[in-house]
Amino acid sequence: MDSNQKPKDPSSLVIKADDEIAKGRFANLAQVGSTQDAFVFDFAFVQGKQGFLLARLLMSPQHAKRFSMALSETIAKHEARYGEIDAGPTLQ
Repeated sequence: MDSNQKPKDPSSLVIKADDEIAKGRFANLAQVGSTQDAFVFDFAFVQGKQGFLLARLLMSPQHAKRFSMALSETIAKHEARYGEIDAGPTLQ
């Protein structure tokens, strides 16, 4: 299937995950970089002056754009329901 095509029936999509992945991880730092061909998302947990890279995800520019739109829509819905999110301080 071409990466720009959507499945004919999205409800038929099944994504499997082992238990360790399904538990999830808490990240309090995310960094984003890009090249012409890919966006790189690094998620880390930082405590004090030490951090641990938890995951690195690579996406095509097209997927990154759709991800950004989906995240923005989800944040807007969350804020409409629970109130504005304070972005808080950033790590320097």
